[in-house]
Amino acid sequence: MSDTPSTELRTALADVAHMIEHKTWSQALERLLDLKKGHPGHPHVLHLLGVVKRETGDLRGALESLSQAVAALPDNAVFQLDLALLLKKRGTRLPAIERLTEAIRLDPGMAIARVHLGDLYMDLGRIDEAIDCFTAATRLKPGLIEAWINLGLCQKSQNRLQDAFECFENAVLRQPEHAEAHVNLALSSLMNGDYPQGWREFEWRFKLERENLLFPNLPLPRWHGESLKNRTLVLVGEQGFGDMIQFIRFAAPLAERGARVVALVPTPLMRLFESAPGVARVLNHTDFGEPIDCQIPILSLPGVLGTTIETIPATPGYLKAPEILDPALNGLLAGPGDKIGLIWSGKPLHANDPLRRRSCTPADLAPLARLPNARLFSLQKPDPAGPPPAFPDGMEVTPLDGHLNDFAATAAIMNRLDRIVTIDTAAAHLAGALGRPVATLLPCAPDWRWGNHQDHTPWYDSMRLFRQSRHDRWEEPVQQLVRELTNRV
Repeated sequence: MSDTPSTELRTALADVAHMIEHKTWSQALERLLDLKKGHPGHPHVLHLLGVVKRETGDLRGALESLSQAVAALPDNAVFQLDLALLLKKRGTRLPAIERLTEAIRLDPGMAIARVHLGDLYMDLGRIDEAIDCFTAATRLKPGLIEAWINLGLCQKSQNRLQDAFECFENAVLRQPEHAEAHVNLALSSLMNGDYPQGWREFEWRFKLERENLLFPNLPLPRWHGESLKNRTLVLVGEQGFGDMIQFIRFAAPLAERGARVVALVPTPLMRLFESAPGVARVLNHTDFGEPIDCQIPILSLPGVLGTTIETIPATPGYLKAPEILDPALNGLLAGPGDKIGLIWSGKPLHANDPLRRRSCTPADLAPLARLPNARLFSLQKPDPAGPPPAFPDGMEVTPLDGHLNDFAATAAIMNRLDRIVTIDTAAAHLAGALGRPVATLLPCAPDWRWGNHQDHTPWYDSMRLFRQSRHDRWEEPVQQLVRELTNRV
């Protein structure tokens, strides 16, 4: 049998390719299964069948079809690429890298293969190789926006902020309606301290496929900065818990403008936000039971208010913690010593930046156990799917996770501790919002709100920042913290 399709088969395959382009998967699958009966083992039929099965979730069937197609035509770069994409989807990175490398060898001008290869290198932390892939892709195909965005993310991870900014700007110039390019440009602008451009560009987050609003379809008019006198405004929770804790401070200036402010937030934040200045009411549902005039997503507030670094509402301790009523917990926290709360882990990856690995391990924090008179307490929420934390010998830590029922409960505990040591997670924002002494350990590529060099942040007066200088290496910031605390003692 010839590997070259006949005219009739070429026409049929072109029809299937059109169906794939328009994502009419069931129709494409039915047509391909019919073609396979008349052309069993034909590599071009097997290839498209594998692509359709991959996109419809039949990964085992896709592997069989694409492997047969590649075995029949090993010099076909497109076949190698599609098998690589399947292997990537299955999480088998090294075999996927091998196939992508082969596809590029067969077709050096295949820019998209370099993008996917760069993605895999990003996942593996091989940043220099990823940069080489994305740089080559932008030269081969300048309109390939994914290459510009990922190149910018890699450069940002190396603190090459101006290079990263130019990549995101390039992406926006080439595709002005590309939401992810705008959002990355926003985060880069905020990191550089250009808050006006950052807030403006950040509005593009609502055009992303992922939705981070707590209630995305709230049927209320959006507030754009008009008078709030005698009006009721709903602040809609969005993004993560830490974002909402950071931005609830903007309720106070809204109340000063005459607004009755209702905070619509997830249940774990409700009790905590009852203490927020300017907040008249806290809800976790949209049955308001009162007339509502307008709403605004909470992270859109600084843009509407024209907030700059110099005008951040930075009232120390703008949130208040309740008293601890549990006698058992009071007993655990009683007694002398420098009581230090620890948080070492958050979500391993962020959707918008897979290079910002922010978590450490209990072992990384072990030097804190050698501080004079230190008593260590874990404020780490356990991972239900993972093993319990392993503490090195000599590191005695009192677990408090059984008492962390919501953020108000965590705040009450933080109020009884002398300081908190945490990675970049919601606990850092909570400690800062309470005005508690907090040391935040940051990765090489931190989030925009922490800036790039300074050891303090205008967002929280009581927070001190300790930064990595090498990826995934926490020795330097932890030792710096230990020296500072030792000198203080």
